[in-house]
Amino acid sequence: MFFWKDTRDTPHEGIGLTRDITVRGVFVFTTTPPPLKSTITIQAFIPPRSWEAPPLGMRLRGRVVRVEAAGDGKPRAGFAVAGERFNLLRGEEF
Repeated sequence: MFFWKDTRDTPHEGIGLTRDITVRGVFVFTTTPPPLKSTITIQAFIPPRSWEAPPLGMRLRGRVVRVEAAGDGKPRAGFAVAGERFNLLRGEEF
């Protein structure tokens, strides 16, 4: 899930599928990308690698640095975020 506010301070949210997650940023596939240069918060669930491992979550705050529209051979729209703050969360923390 991702959250941002527009120029009128109206809150918005969307859902997507993450790709290329690092502490410096993330790319998100979605049908509803936020505007370029938006400040955004992303919360993501990271599935455990085994049944014994606790689930993990991620919270990233950053700025939208690229928006890609669907079409022109691209099956989905998406956006890239440069991270300003990154938190890894375990179990009950998220």
